[in-house]
Amino acid sequence: MDLINQLKLYAKRFINKRTPKNPKAVFFYPHENCRFDGYDILNGESDNVLCLFNDMIRDSRFNDYEFYILYYHDERIDSYKDYCKEFHPQRIHFIRFRNKKATRKAIARCYTIFTDSDYIRIQYKVSTQRGVCLNYFGGLIKNEFHRLEKHGGYQKMLEEQKEMHRLYDYHLSISDICSKFIALDNCHYYPNFVPLGFPRNDILFQDHSALRKQIEELVGFKFKKLVTYVPTHRDYENSTREFYDESKAKTRSIWGHVSEDELDALEKTLAETETLIIAKVHPVQDALTNVISKEASKHILFYKDLAQNIKTSLNPLLAISDSIITDYTTTVYDFLYMDRPIIYYFYDIEQYRATRGFFIEPIEAICAGHITYNISELQNAIRDIANGKDPEKQKRQFLRQLFIKNIDDNSTKRIKEFFFPVK
Repeated sequence: MDLINQLKLYAKRFINKRTPKNPKAVFFYPHENCRFDGYDILNGESDNVLCLFNDMIRDSRFNDYEFYILYYHDERIDSYKDYCKEFHPQRIHFIRFRNKKATRKAIARCYTIFTDSDYIRIQYKVSTQRGVCLNYFGGLIKNEFHRLEKHGGYQKMLEEQKEMHRLYDYHLSISDICSKFIALDNCHYYPNFVPLGFPRNDILFQDHSALRKQIEELVGFKFKKLVTYVPTHRDYENSTREFYDESKAKTRSIWGHVSEDELDALEKTLAETETLIIAKVHPVQDALTNVISKEASKHILFYKDLAQNIKTSLNPLLAISDSIITDYTTTVYDFLYMDRPIIYYFYDIEQYRATRGFFIEPIEAICAGHITYNISELQNAIRDIANGKDPEKQKRQFLRQLFIKNIDDNSTKRIKEFFFPVK
């Protein structure tokens, strides 16, 4: 950091420190991917911060609290205000994402700051405030550790841990073992972790059967099995990432570099098994690269097209899915709550291993489902789901008990009781 920016940061911290903190003022900072996914307070069932915000504005115990909520979609501000009219709107303050000055002033008034991701670094936070990362998750299947390991080594890791300890007083997780993994992989301070669960996973236990009917009306046919496909982004395909490889960043299907014959065979399998796949491309991949093509298929519905017609988000979709197809995304640990079959599609595992890599090797040891490496194997796994087969059930249930401390819909309740205990 150069001298000018350092002086500016000192000034921001000084102002923040001098600003009186309201112990009943809370700042909510949703995940920045909401810009691409379209999530907001009207449709926030897949973002931890938005879920917590929506719960707390309805809880009469917080009627005398001041809430500051960061929003990303300028054109929706009037609908946000209308939505909050019945929840004591005078205490709810909307802060525009790009208005950095207003954001700093709002945060300076608040004792509690909730973020959805540790990527949010409020450098001017002071010791009279508490920062709480409700957690995007990370760790276990994706390797974050390499960033510091390869760029500064041990000394850089210690600096990162010290900085994160200053910025965040608490990190949430779904179990103690996950806390340990995440702390090590992200160079966080382990004693700051609290396994209270994630608010977004309470959504999984609600009744979303109406959504399934809406999807059937949208696609125009009934299906026996609904499978959500949630692939993550690839660093080697993203020109903004360190491991970008132009030679490998070629236009491809969502299933990788596969032939038309393979796509036709997959479509035939989906038709025969009466299976609908909803493909939710990672927002980073969708927004920042031009790699993925959108092939026509009656039995594959892209999430973006779904969201344009039906108000929904990922977690309600997971709640009604009979299975998911995943790769290296941490969404698998949300779906693990449902105790339903999981398919891993590792079509580029060696490329991924050579770039982003895995925090645990062999990765297969912690995969709670059927592992496939090509379209043919993927088809067989889909047929298994359609025929009611669940070959990895025993392993999945073991890992479910290992990775999830509380398999219930009380995460939000535990968070409120922990941070705002009734006196």
